[in-house]
Amino acid sequence: MKEFWKTGVAILVLAGLFAFWWFVERKSEPKREGEQPKVSVLAVDKAKAKELTLASSGGDTIKAVKDASGWKLVSPFTAPADSSAIEGMLGSLEKLEADEVVTDQPGDLAQYGLAQPARTVSAVVEGQKAPLAVEFGAKSPDGSSVYAKTPSAPKVYLVPSWIESSFDKKPFDLRDRDLLHVKRDDVRQLEVTGPDGSYALARTDAGEWAFIKPVATRAGRWSVDGLLGTVENLRMESVAAEEAKDPKELQRFGLETPSRTVTLVTKDGQTRTLQIGSGIVEPSPSPSPGSSPSPSPAKGEKAKPPEKPKPAKYYVRQAGSGLVAVVPATLADDLAKGMGELRAKRLLEIATYETDGFETVSSGKTKTYAKTTTKDKDGFDKTQWKRTAPDKKDLDTTKVEDALFKMGGVEVQEFIDQPKEASAYGLDAPLLRVTVKAKSPSWIEVAKGKDGAWYARRSNDASVLKLDPAKADELVKAFDAL
Repeated sequence: MKEFWKTGVAILVLAGLFAFWWFVERKSEPKREGEQPKVSVLAVDKAKAKELTLASSGGDTIKAVKDASGWKLVSPFTAPADSSAIEGMLGSLEKLEADEVVTDQPGDLAQYGLAQPARTVSAVVEGQKAPLAVEFGAKSPDGSSVYAKTPSAPKVYLVPSWIESSFDKKPFDLRDRDLLHVKRDDVRQLEVTGPDGSYALARTDAGEWAFIKPVATRAGRWSVDGLLGTVENLRMESVAAEEAKDPKELQRFGLETPSRTVTLVTKDGQTRTLQIGSGIVEPSPSPSPGSSPSPSPAKGEKAKPPEKPKPAKYYVRQAGSGLVAVVPATLADDLAKGMGELRAKRLLEIATYETDGFETVSSGKTKTYAKTTTKDKDGFDKTQWKRTAPDKKDLDTTKVEDALFKMGGVEVQEFIDQPKEASAYGLDAPLLRVTVKAKSPSWIEVAKGKDGAWYARRSNDASVLKLDPAKADELVKAFDAL
């Protein structure tokens, strides 16, 4: 027994020594023989940078300056800059290191491509008397590195190629391409005009979207969020005109009378309107030499006219701005689907975790239900649903939540925006009414009409909804079973 104890102690000691080596000593092992430490080339304090200049031997000199409002391009044109792109390049200069020093005193800089550098990057930094700069020359024989030096010292370094590539930018690459500068969560109203109709939506304090014209009806939360996400991420692909305000010039882009507009009102009361003009159809690729021609129509049949190609891009501008930009067709294509694409196509979608209770009225009987949450023995939340009136009874939580989920599973087959009297749809005496108590209280009424179809009404909606009959029947039975 004593021998076994001694053996166990020895094993534990060895395990501890191995763990110490693995987690501590192994990480502090000396560098392999011949491996050179990194060499500092330049250190730019990104937070204090006020100017950044990129000069290349065969291109434009790009210059960006920082003022109280942020970064701006001042050369080769004046425009707001993409701050994240500028900050990214400054990050590369913040601790610029070389793999090695090639020579301390180069005889001929031309052999390194540094007599006339291919690219020079310089930054004006607060507190520094002169700009901090680095010059990049030719690539090393294996292409993995680039020769570089600072203007103030003769040393020639080898730096990784990817560092030099991070400064390979065209002026448009550093331009702020965000047209509206809006976050979807900040939008409180949305109005759309277009050839397929106009509509407007508003967002409640609870975060629910609803149409306010042409009819007061519920909107699909995820559908609206998806559209606003497209607006938030809208970026121009190119600039068609910097200052187009003359009606004739706007007409050239289809913007004198825009085909569509999107107006956003944000939580701070600001309004932004995007105008969408003409579409841009990209040329079709030429058929390959071996491709088969289109089949000829059968005898007596008329040849079908060729399909009109869809625009791949559109001209747009923000109302009041002279800048005309080219953007992908994604937003225009989404808007072309019309108001119907944004409507709430399911009877009532709720989150059970946000639901505190509900009340049902069926066959003249009113029943109320409440949820309690307790901790189980492991400290996890345990949900229990109870019927609290007319009698008190613990219920199967799964059955209750299944009934609540079914409200979101009933699909709307048709929206009746100008309904007849309620009796035409059986809604004067509904088979089921459910009132949900949650952060945003809501209710539904479900009935069978004179025509045998299933219909419904819901809170914050002036329309009558024609429902999927099988799903509506399942819904009523699920609540009756409670």
